Amino acid sequence: MLSEVELIALIKQGNIKAFDEFYKRNWRGLYHAAYRATGSEDDAKDLVQAVFIGFWRCRLSLCPDQYSASYLLRALKNNIINFYKKDAIRKRSINELLQLDTGNEFTTEDSLIAKELAITIEDRIKELPGKMQQVFVLSRHQNLSINEISEKLDIAPRTVKNQISNALKILRTGLEIFLIVFFLFNK
Repeated sequence: MLSEVELIALIKQGNIKAFDEFYKRNWRGLYHAAYRATGSEDDAKDLVQAVFIGFWRCRLSLCPDQYSASYLLRALKNNIINFYKKDAIRKRSINELLQLDTGNEFTTEDSLIAKELAITIEDRIKELPGKMQQVFVLSRHQNLSINEISEKLDIAPRTVKNQISNALKILRTGLEIFLIVFFLFNK
């Protein structure tokens, strides 16, 4: 069995098998750290994948003798920070669009766009599959916790998390298109 340093040296040379072995040794710990930080299996997987993509891309600049396992954790930490920054920007943009009662801050056109966005969100929620819609409404409109929803609907907490995660992905897709169009026409 090759050491980490030997694997890094082979990866630097472009050895895919060494990279695969390196990935297999390290992905689980990174995944668990990312999952703890995000609470989402899909987001955790995406973050870990980004770490390894970045690692492969910078392989030529690796110094095998100076490699430390903390390198991957630092890369993951940076990815998580960027993930939350992007999420905060997206939420702030949506919240700004939805704030209609702020005096003269928004024009009539902005108010109409915000109302259209609110209608679009509600329509997208109504298009969600039955159980997913029910879970999402309990979570976001009634502010129930995952455990409360689990008890109320008699389903596993993990199922509740998955339903919320899937609902957010579906809604996010529709909203991203709306926001792109909005920002393109309002430059």
